[in-house]
Amino acid sequence: MTLPELFAKLKQRPLFWLTLLALVPRLLAALFSEGYFAHDDHFLMIEAAQSWVDGFDYNNWLPWNQSGTPAPTGHMMLYPGLHYVLFKLCAAIGLSDPAWKMVLVRLLHALWSLITVRAGYRIALRLSGPDTAWRCGLLLALFFFMPFLSVRNLVEMVAVPPLMLSAWWLVRQDGTPPPRALLMAGMFAGLAVDLRFQTVFFGAGAGLALLLQRNPRGMVLFGLGMLAPIALVQGGVDLAIWGRPFAELTEYVRYNLANSTTYFNQPWYNYLLVLAGVFIPPFSLAVLFGFFRRPKPIAVWSAVLSFLFFHSLFPNKQERFILSIVPLVLVLGYTAWEQYREQSTWWHKRPQLWKGVMAWTWALNLLLLVPLTFSSSKRERVEAMGMLRGKEVRALWVEDTAEQDPPMLPLYYLGRWDVAVQNITNPDMDIRALAAASPPEGRPDVVLFIGPEALEARIARVQQALGPLQLVGRAQPGLLDRLMHWLNPVNRNEVISIYRVATP
Repeated sequence: MTLPELFAKLKQRPLFWLTLLALVPRLLAALFSEGYFAHDDHFLMIEAAQSWVDGFDYNNWLPWNQSGTPAPTGHMMLYPGLHYVLFKLCAAIGLSDPAWKMVLVRLLHALWSLITVRAGYRIALRLSGPDTAWRCGLLLALFFFMPFLSVRNLVEMVAVPPLMLSAWWLVRQDGTPPPRALLMAGMFAGLAVDLRFQTVFFGAGAGLALLLQRNPRGMVLFGLGMLAPIALVQGGVDLAIWGRPFAELTEYVRYNLANSTTYFNQPWYNYLLVLAGVFIPPFSLAVLFGFFRRPKPIAVWSAVLSFLFFHSLFPNKQERFILSIVPLVLVLGYTAWEQYREQSTWWHKRPQLWKGVMAWTWALNLLLLVPLTFSSSKRERVEAMGMLRGKEVRALWVEDTAEQDPPMLPLYYLGRWDVAVQNITNPDMDIRALAAASPPEGRPDVVLFIGPEALEARIARVQQALGPLQLVGRAQPGLLDRLMHWLNPVNRNEVISIYRVATP
């Protein structure tokens, strides 16, 4: 059977086969792609939820664990709260191994992400023909970054399925969406806001488009549908915790406005460059051309553009912030491009050119898909804590006088929240005096050396303060971590040498 014959057979049951094709790499990523991608998807989710289960409050988010006058910290509680429930169930059935619990978390995220593929195919089918929709579904299922990111605890990715369902309800019927469809579209958009507040601009764009279409009743229905899950979930949770609705939401908005340039301040076109790169040029240029050329369906297109426009204006730009609309940009842009290409005399005269573009795109995509699906992220930090799990640990020193930028330790993998952590970053610090001033229960018995630079001299310096050190092990960064560091040294991924103090 030739490859075209195989694809023709698969297209007889497109949703089934697209779901299966999407599931396989996501399951592999769930099993083999360990660790965490960014700070927020671990420390604001996993560490918070597990510490609540263990009777601690790692981030001091909850008012009864704060000293002085309690104040909200500006975090959406739905997503970490769901992890809390999951980890509670794990504790109830006796599942305590952190690595296996994370496999379970990634498997659940893999299944959740299948909604993106199925809804994306349906939207593409509504906007184009079966062949274009099938190719669009394949891209959603197998684009190199999708399986890896789909199993991460990134709210930007977790918010994608409800946004896709919102878009589907807006386009599933020809003409003006009926009241039920508008309510459902609004409810899914509101659920996305409960997961990540910035998706409110997606809903705002859709509502504005309905108003411009002279459909104020539709805008009101969409708005009411959107408001319902926000009021019930976000308002209800804050009311239960803080005694007033939207306490965390209000602080979230205030904090982000006050810190708009604290972390990053990128140019307005940064996200256009991200989209142009992530979809693999020159195919990515065709997607962006199609997206901006055809503003249809107007409600969905305006929703995506509104989200992109706000993020492009806001100074703090991190690449992951735009992930929530990446699948919809692909669906809208690719279907529009295919419509244009089919009507273009220039492209009709050059059919081999587009075949070459797609051959290049899929070849590079598969070349990236395989290693990325099996790649772990922040592996050395996870392994370092895993080496100490189950061992007696009183206090930790994190020695990083090489670059003076020590990483946060994922204590979830250590299984302890009462361990004191002291960062040593100043090479001129009197660490002997620091050790002498530590109370017995806070005197370090484990030292983590970050990076290999001048390691022997750094070990000797610490031994003068604490006594002889014994090597426990060395945690090595994975292939992905090393590649990211090579591409941009700002991504700090170094060998971590773990030593135990030999004398009590």
